[in-house]
Amino acid sequence: MALPEPNLHVIPYFSPESETTTYIVSRRGGSAAMLIDPVHVNRDFLHILLQHDLTVCTVCITHPESYMRHALRTLQKIFDFRVIAGTSELPVSAPVYELDGEETVERCDVSLRAIPVLPHSRSSYIYHVESLVFTGSIIHAGTLGDTENAFSEALLVATVKDYLFTLPEGTLMLPSVGPPTTLKAEQTLSPYYREES
Repeated sequence: MALPEPNLHVIPYFSPESETTTYIVSRRGGSAAMLIDPVHVNRDFLHILLQHDLTVCTVCITHPESYMRHALRTLQKIFDFRVIAGTSELPVSAPVYELDGEETVERCDVSLRAIPVLPHSRSSYIYHVESLVFTGSIIHAGTLGDTENAFSEALLVATVKDYLFTLPEGTLMLPSVGPPTTLKAEQTLSPYYREES
């Protein structure tokens, strides 16, 4: 089922094997597709691409993980694509565009704003596309991804407030782990962002 977004076609694919969600993003009416955090490429996943007549032109990585290796290697046997990530050290022979700080990248007819999340890792990024924010495993609904210590957690919370909470409250957050959420829901319900009175 596609997510509601006027100008984009966004298809979440949940993998029971990895218990993560990969997002397939394309311009409505277009055939070029961008994948956010592919983890498990199987027959069902490829069937979705064929069903919508989509060709993968870009793969975006929010946080490089070893379990993405198989998906990247499988995809490069089928598609000619470029990887966008915070590091060039990835298990793939496809060209890698290594991000360096906050920047906007144009790929697959989509304008992608890459936001660094330095407290989590120097190679971690969140991607903002129109009214959507793809957070990967860095931020989940009501919680955060793993951090090394309380100081790193506090820095991650501060980064979320500084970068994401400046966006409209209705912005939809799409993590790779767990259900979608909105910025407004996180601001009002998450214990990490509520101000102490």
